[in-house]
Amino acid sequence: MNRLVGVGRTVLPGLGVGVVAASLPYWLITQQYVLSVVMVAMIYAIAAQGWNIIGGYGGLLSFGHSVFFGIGAYTTALLTVRLGITPWIGMFIGAAVAAVVGAILTFPALRLRGVYFTLATFVLSLLVTDLAVHFREFTGGDQGLSLPFTRNNPLMFQFDSSLTLYFVLVAFLAGATLVVAFVARSRLGLFLRATRDDPDAALASGVNVTRTRLFGLMISAAITSIAGSLMLEYLRFIDPATGLGANTAFIIGLVALVGGRGTVLGPVIGAAVLIPAQQILSSTFAAAPAGLSGMAYAAIVVAIMIVDWRGLHHLISRLIGSVRRSLRHRPTGDLS
Repeated sequence: MNRLVGVGRTVLPGLGVGVVAASLPYWLITQQYVLSVVMVAMIYAIAAQGWNIIGGYGGLLSFGHSVFFGIGAYTTALLTVRLGITPWIGMFIGAAVAAVVGAILTFPALRLRGVYFTLATFVLSLLVTDLAVHFREFTGGDQGLSLPFTRNNPLMFQFDSSLTLYFVLVAFLAGATLVVAFVARSRLGLFLRATRDDPDAALASGVNVTRTRLFGLMISAAITSIAGSLMLEYLRFIDPATGLGANTAFIIGLVALVGGRGTVLGPVIGAAVLIPAQQILSSTFAAAPAGLSGMAYAAIVVAIMIVDWRGLHHLISRLIGSVRRSLRHRPTGDLS
């Protein structure tokens, strides 16, 4: 019985996210523009789910996940353009490459703590971006890489309508949420939380801190890489700024932090709020002085973190708990 309850708690978040997201076109999304915004939000939610494994459960605040995002996009693009390999295979090859590269590049930094790990990953993102610009024969340089267009070719990840692509993204988002839920309830998730809360105590208890973080980082990199491949297929284009830039790293981390790091649904909530807010503010302040939309966006983020620094997931949980307690203690009144 307990095992069935555990399986239900693991599967339910991914299933719930999938059902809710799949229902949106039937009652909320009525315009093509809104559909596009929601698809971008889902892609960043998948990337933030990847970040959440190492940044939320592992406690290592990474500013370099754009590297894995870009590895997925560029690997898929190169395999498609130069070898004709279907993106359905290319994105998983990219995930494997991102996991291996992530393990190699960040292994020395896994022993660092706090801001030092964050700075190391930030420098890594800058370095990889410069390398992508420099080796233009391989990556296309600043101009990037574009995918060939073939109408309604599902094998090449090109569909008859944007709505079909939307449902494909829903499936990937539900899958990423399921993976995070499984990790959270697994032995690895327990060890990651132990290394986050007190690395010295975890080490004294027999937890191999470096190996635990390494496994968590590899899974994290693979999921974020798949998000990069999906962004490539959505845009049909990738360049160093979009795939590897600091802005991409900032958005991925911010979505998880504002949504609620270390929770299964936090990155989904963060993406559902921050990505549409960014698009709305950009269009609202289009004629305003430069930087005003960014200031408004920053004000929203700061306001959320002031209300509850743990993120929207915890804030919503608090509100639901308050409503339940008020209903439970509400006087029934005299019915006589």
